[in-house]
Amino acid sequence: MNTNALEQSKNIRSATEKDFDRIMEIDRLSFSAPWIYNFFKSALKDIFLVLEKQGEIAGYIITCVCHDLEKAVILRIAVHPDHRGKGVAGMLIRTCLDLLVQRDIGVVELDVELISRGAIKLYEKFGFKIANVIVFPSDFPGDEETFYIMRLELPKSEEQAVS
Repeated sequence: MNTNALEQSKNIRSATEKDFDRIMEIDRLSFSAPWIYNFFKSALKDIFLVLEKQGEIAGYIITCVCHDLEKAVILRIAVHPDHRGKGVAGMLIRTCLDLLVQRDIGVVELDVELISRGAIKLYEKFGFKIANVIVFPSDFPGDEETFYIMRLELPKSEEQAVS
């Protein structure tokens, strides 16, 4: 890990309700269907991380853990436009994956729009593979939305591997 990556990882922490104004701003700038306040509030019980740069939230990731299934789903990841292309999303994903391994979660999945080529490439760098394709029909021909479900098998934690 390079020095810049180490520095950024120190700036990752759990989100709090006090962060919501900035998180919701990033969400509005990142998605055509932004989440409402209550969605973020309910996500606080999940893995909800933010990365700060110079005292300002640059991005966030929300991951729901289903312990009984030993599975997690990355629900949302977004980076403020001013901080894109600087490794913020990768750092959030790496930290989240490390937490999931520590919790003995075996599989993590996420949905990504087919048109999001940059995001797909990023997820593939972490080892995610396309597991399924979902097409949502539209009232207008040729206007359907296509998503990939991408899946990553996580390694066993060191503690579990030793026992």
